[in-house]
Parts: sequence; structure tokens; C-alpha cells
Amino acid sequence: MAWKSILKPENSYVAGIAVAGTVYAIYNMNVGNVSQAHATDANHPALESSRKKAGYTSFILVSALTLLAKDMNIGILGFGSIIAMELTYKHAIMANPATGKIEAPSPTAYVPASPSNVTTMSAPDNSYNDSFGYGG
Repeated sequence: MAWKSILKPENSYVAGIAVAGTVYAIYNMNVGNVSQAHATDANHPALESSRKKAGYTSFILVSALTLLAKDMNIGILGFGSIIAMELTYKHAIMANPATGKIEAPSPTAYVPASPSNVTTMSAPDNSYNDSFGYGG
């Protein structure tokens, strides 16, 4: 099955560049400037979750626009900009602002729930009996 773009060739490139700009805007709105990400603590969990959210949002947007327009230029430029933003922000998030070097996340970044934060749930009481014959 061959794809026939609904856009003219000159409009295809403009649409691809517009989608790349939209991907940049999504990352900028969710994560902030790259310089701000560089200035925060290395591997900060809030920045990491914001980066993932921006990536998923951008992926859905580029996929939908590529399928709607049936235009590969939108997909190539859009997905290429997602890759560029992911690499840029991942480097900024992992860099230590004091040394400028990339640090791996510490093993203590994940802390399992303590028993004081866990609520046990009991099974429901099935002794209820209504007039319709349902129940225990």
C-alpha cells in the first residue's frame, strides 16, 4: 500500500518544520529550558517524569499528524526532533551542575514503601442478606 500525501511537496516541508517546532514547544513547556534542567540536581525525579510526559505527548502528536496527512516528511522531521530533544534533555537532567559531569542515578533513588505507608485491606463482609435472596 503506497501512501499518497494529501499535502503538496512545498507544503509538506513547511508542515514538517511546524511539527518539529511544536515538539520543541512541548518539551519547553513540560520540562523547561535546557539551562534550567542543567542547573538542577542530577537525576531529579520531577524532571525525569516531565521529560517522559513530554516524550509521550510528542510521540502521539507526531504519529497522529503523520497518519492524518499521510506525509512521511512530517514523520521524519517530527520523530527526528523528538530524538534530538530526548538526547538534549536526558543529558541536561543527568549532568551534575557542580562538576558538569554526567552521573548515573543512585541506587537509593528508588525507595520501596515502608510498612507505615502501607494500608492493609480486609475482605468484604458477605453476611448481608436482602429480601431478594441475594447475599450470604
